[in-house]
Amino acid sequence: MMHRALLCICTIAVLISFSRAQSSREKQDRRLNPQVPLQAELLASVDANKLSLGASVFAKARVDWNDSSCHLRTGSAVSGHIVAIEKRTKQSKGSSLAIAFDHADCDGRIAPIQFTLFAIIAAPEVDEGAPLRDSATNLGASSTQPHMSLGSGGSSAHAATPIASKDDMSLNGKSSEDNTPKVIQAGQVIGLKKFTLSVGTGPDGASVLTSLKDNIRLEGATQLVLMPRGSVAPTAKPSVAENSTPPDLTAAVTPPPPPEPKPAPLPPPPPPEIDETSICTAPCTLVPDSTDLAAVHASRTLSTAAFGFVPHDTREYSAFDYESTLTYLDAQNLLFTYDPHKLRQRFPAGIRTESMRTVRAVLLDPATLKIKKMVDWQIQGEAQFIWHAAPGQILVHLGHHLRLLDANLNVLREAPVPGQLVFVSASPSGSYIAVGTLHERHTPTMHQQLADDLHIDPEEDIDVQLFDQNFALLLTTRQSSSLPPPVLSDAGEIRVNSIGHDRWRIRELRWDHTEHTIANINSVCHPNISTPLPDSVFLVGCTQSPLQNWYRLIRLDGHPMLNGHGSSEEIEQSSSSSNEDDLAVRIVRCHTSKARGAYFHKQDLKEQEVSVYRANDGKRLFFSTNPAVSLAEQSFALAPDGAQLAILTSDSISLYPIANTSPKIGKVSQATHPTASN
Repeated sequence: MMHRALLCICTIAVLISFSRAQSSREKQDRRLNPQVPLQAELLASVDANKLSLGASVFAKARVDWNDSSCHLRTGSAVSGHIVAIEKRTKQSKGSSLAIAFDHADCDGRIAPIQFTLFAIIAAPEVDEGAPLRDSATNLGASSTQPHMSLGSGGSSAHAATPIASKDDMSLNGKSSEDNTPKVIQAGQVIGLKKFTLSVGTGPDGASVLTSLKDNIRLEGATQLVLMPRGSVAPTAKPSVAENSTPPDLTAAVTPPPPPEPKPAPLPPPPPPEIDETSICTAPCTLVPDSTDLAAVHASRTLSTAAFGFVPHDTREYSAFDYESTLTYLDAQNLLFTYDPHKLRQRFPAGIRTESMRTVRAVLLDPATLKIKKMVDWQIQGEAQFIWHAAPGQILVHLGHHLRLLDANLNVLREAPVPGQLVFVSASPSGSYIAVGTLHERHTPTMHQQLADDLHIDPEEDIDVQLFDQNFALLLTTRQSSSLPPPVLSDAGEIRVNSIGHDRWRIRELRWDHTEHTIANINSVCHPNISTPLPDSVFLVGCTQSPLQNWYRLIRLDGHPMLNGHGSSEEIEQSSSSSNEDDLAVRIVRCHTSKARGAYFHKQDLKEQEVSVYRANDGKRLFFSTNPAVSLAEQSFALAPDGAQLAILTSDSISLYPIANTSPKIGKVSQATHPTASN
């Protein structure tokens, strides 16, 4: 792990030491000693058998790096190429390659800058990002910076505060110990056995990586220590050819060494860690495998064809979409939106092209399913555009604004959204709202080069703003587009961190800079989390044997309330709630097993199951299955009073009564507003 702490690097001749402390003049110039190493990581794997001479190699800066001629921001690209290569053959079992890094993205310009590969740490890590509260620029009440001013029916905004230079997107918040050596020697290769690195001895001052018996392969995210070319003295190492010379059989035979003592037998492996959230004890409900409620019939049904909506569901899907949505605003207003498939408008937007589509919003009376209001909205892109906010309110991304609407679709407040919206994440009560917008990291030339060489969409930056329920701006920060959106509770942020093989820690990091562990869980895949209810977390994970997905609702104190064991045929488990008392869960099943994240077609889907559970003990109040699966992500909605459930199928909207509604649960106390860390 190479994060904010600077590395101490020992060469053969000179010990180079440095510290965080800098003079005030250096701080003003934002320049570091040019001998400070650049901490980088590979953007794609490097395989000697698959490379050719001159092939490009790309890495990204893990932290900010500066010298007199270049400022490299975190995430900026550093490019190099293969200047020498020896591939493994039948005659030569070894391999070697020399990489010269010679260009970097210096504040938006591609500049020639020479780096020497100084050391390798082959311990790829998943960058899990820094918590909002720890990586943010404070714009709270005590800040001298202007707040974003937002009023009814209009908006005005000052320029966003620049991202703090101390922000380090490589901080991952892991609870596991940092096993990276505090001193890195020239030519050191950590995590790869029988590999040697000869620093600066190859063509053009490149470093040569050698393996005497294996093919060289460095995985993506392998960490590299790069030094400015002039600060490194070459350290010669034997080449593959030199080390592969056959031994002189005429030399005097030396007696064999005495046998080494046999090592002591290894202790038995420790027992597997227990996942306490998988143990369902009262008050908790284990989801039954069969229906435990009498069949229920819809009280009202309305064909979506009456609005002229015809789903376009013949394409291949990687996830459910937002072609249509269903949302309860309050007990008297049910919102149905759909795409009438009018011609898209497309506009140039930096490297990408922005598209605008028309979405028709139909406000229905749940008592009669009659239309109360119908409007057309202009929506950017194909992603989610509607979210629950405070009771009786929704957030809608309209054009280039995020608007807060009441139950009659009247605008209460709005905020501009410059650029492409990536995510909106709201706390259960709507008291906090995180908004992420795309910030292009690379120049157009570098972006295209990365896309062509890596065959993936290059990683970008996401500018994150945190608002309160009145749309007052609380803080800003920046994170990588490879990270998931933040998941908010009413008191802070819920985070998932790896703590070992298939082990994960769920924590709540509160705005007042306290934190607590909610649970440690087992899952062979990264768990998905959401907060549909106050004081609770909805988890979706998976097991290997048997191959299945599972879902759980656990309280913030770690006690499980609901435990559902799925199967390999289930491709989605999602939750929704409009109150503090009940939770609706949808499960979509396929005819055959599907890997998580696999592509699918509508004909692959067998049925959708929607259930309603009581939040305080997990008791199931409602159960329904239907083969007419909707491909919409937001296809079910629970009324705020918990008395009615609306379900969208492939061709209709149906309303179902919910019996045995739960007793009320105490309200959540007012949370502390977030502030930036010192």
